Amino acid sequence: AIDRGSQQPLINPLPEPEPQTSTAAPYWLDQQDHTGPARGYAPFLGSDHTYPVYRNVKKYGAVGDGKKDDIAALQKAINDDPNSKTRNRYQNEVSTRPALVFVPGGTYLIKSTLDMRLNTILVGDPNDRPVIKAAPDFQGEVLIQGHDYATPNGAAGTTNFFTAIKNIVIDTTNINKDKKAIALGWGVAQACHLTNIKIMMPDFSNGHIGIDINQGSTVAVSDISIEGGVIGISNSNQQVLFKGISFKRCTTALRQSGGWTAVLQGATIENCSKGVEIPPGGSAASLVILDSTLINSGSMVKFPDSSNDSGDRNHQIVLENIDITGTNPVAIGNDESVKLSNRKHVDTWIWGNVNPGIYQTGKTLTTKRSPGLLSNGRFFTLRQPTYQKYTNDQVVNVKAVRGHEVKGDGKSDDAPSLNAILAQNAANGKVSYFPYGVYIVKSTLYIPPGTRMVGEAWSVISGIGGVFGDKNKPTPVVMVGKPGETGVAQIQDMRFTVADITPGAIIVQVNMAGSKPGDVGLWNTHVTVGGMADSNVNVACGSPNTAACLAAFAMVHLTSSSSAYIENMWGWTADHSLERGGFQNIATGRGLLVEATKGTWLTGTSFEHNTLYEYNLHNAQNVYAGLQQSENAYWQGEGSQQNAPSPWTANPKYGDPDYSWCAPGAQACRMGLAQNIDGGSNLYLYGAAFWTFFHGETQARQGDWKS
Repeated sequence: AIDRGSQQPLINPLPEPEPQTSTAAPYWLDQQDHTGPARGYAPFLGSDHTYPVYRNVKKYGAVGDGKKDDIAALQKAINDDPNSKTRNRYQNEVSTRPALVFVPGGTYLIKSTLDMRLNTILVGDPNDRPVIKAAPDFQGEVLIQGHDYATPNGAAGTTNFFTAIKNIVIDTTNINKDKKAIALGWGVAQACHLTNIKIMMPDFSNGHIGIDINQGSTVAVSDISIEGGVIGISNSNQQVLFKGISFKRCTTALRQSGGWTAVLQGATIENCSKGVEIPPGGSAASLVILDSTLINSGSMVKFPDSSNDSGDRNHQIVLENIDITGTNPVAIGNDESVKLSNRKHVDTWIWGNVNPGIYQTGKTLTTKRSPGLLSNGRFFTLRQPTYQKYTNDQVVNVKAVRGHEVKGDGKSDDAPSLNAILAQNAANGKVSYFPYGVYIVKSTLYIPPGTRMVGEAWSVISGIGGVFGDKNKPTPVVMVGKPGETGVAQIQDMRFTVADITPGAIIVQVNMAGSKPGDVGLWNTHVTVGGMADSNVNVACGSPNTAACLAAFAMVHLTSSSSAYIENMWGWTADHSLERGGFQNIATGRGLLVEATKGTWLTGTSFEHNTLYEYNLHNAQNVYAGLQQSENAYWQGEGSQQNAPSPWTANPKYGDPDYSWCAPGAQACRMGLAQNIDGGSNLYLYGAAFWTFFHGETQARQGDWKS
């Protein structure tokens, strides 16, 4: 049953001040000081203190007049590393040389491919989105290549981490409509994101593709408008959530030719010949289409009928809350046979395993949803805020506050100053801007109600010290609100971690709720342990006996008083070093613990390589999860020196699974759970990619789950 009281709005006793807005102000991001002492600083480049994190493409010679070929200037802005031997970020490390590349409004003509690099965010002005446009004599197939083929393992999309593009228009209309052209190549991995993108292709095309996700393991692709082309998105990524995608006048909106799991949420497909197509021979296993609209188009889904196949039987389909305008069947087979006839609305329809082992060829159901999770009858979603109407004086650089010195140098304790600054900014309605740095905190960083927190290319908050050293007294490194507090706390483009082995560290704990959904939110913000140059865990945890590396108590804890919206979060305990480290046999205790009851939205998340579990819904209520992805810890399984829950001890206070259902020596059983569900109600979970190595088993356990 729903706790109706918990669905009521939560009202702060006093209204929080908000930043002032302007309809004509230049975008605040480019107005900040990016050259003085408060600029972004990359502290793990040795003696190089002048490396430019922030780059405006105009300062590299880009014109943006729609006439001059700007490819050289744009590529230089992305690649520039003025003090290295090569003067180039080609073959860039993942975390040490970040770059935020700003593109002002204009039309940037390019005659060849623009290559992204790891650890790079390409950001356009949201008040005047720039257009990157192919020249009529464009050479090559791909306008923007998001997959960085210059990495040491460049061919593998599953290791292309930390790349993002925001507020950009990509235009292929100058290229012959029948020639193969790809607006954006996006065969990338976790911690990558797209948001507020528009792709323009010629109508009636036989060759143009909007986004080609031909490999990789990315988690979320959000808020994109695609017009024209033969295919809007071509996907064979391992798993992905597509959120808020608009397809107009595409021959095929989404072609799901491979991969294992995809969720299409909040899509609009208008005037397209086909909606979603799984072609013959495609290897797509599971597809969920959720809260979407089909307007004057062909069928919503066309797919191979696997009902007579043997084995696991791929191509299983879920349609839920679909609105249709038009006369075509909703679902058809690849042989054009009608699987679901035309209708104006689909509540729930399933082709495949309605229940484990019970395969049904088109089952119609009714899904009752918790009203507290909904907005206009759909699961709530919210675009990543740009704060584009805020004036520059409403944004405070945390390194430029008089009387509160903040260094971000990876050594100094910034917690006292940051706590004072965040409290001051929240009280005054200011946005807190974190230029890139590694901000060490030796005590909890408290995020008070009224906070709007923006990083620059994944600015790092890193916990270290005795406060986080006792596994019997877990303490948050970053604490979002206190229990019972309500208000706004929005965090984006940050990374939270620990700088050393800290057995008592809960890296992120969310306690507060908002007066409305999305007031408390985290977008494209990630949690990591080890694997990178900014943490001693990267070099201290090579022993196969992980008892010596209880690196953190938990990654993220959403407490019972919280209500949070989380979009595109990667919780990664390193399985390998991305730079300058050795073996990564790390025993982080727990991944994501959800005990929240007032409304939680997990819109594309991934937690990997933790000891007891990746996801734990413990007495949780009113939870939406669109695509969950996990991997078990590589050191677990056959031959491991530690069998779960070891090297940790199950703590019932935190709802830990105790593995009592496993025989003492059953190593295949004593591997971290992908998902643990004990108690709770109103849990809506759509799409999962739970990867378990060594034994081929998916470790998921369902406890007392009230449907």
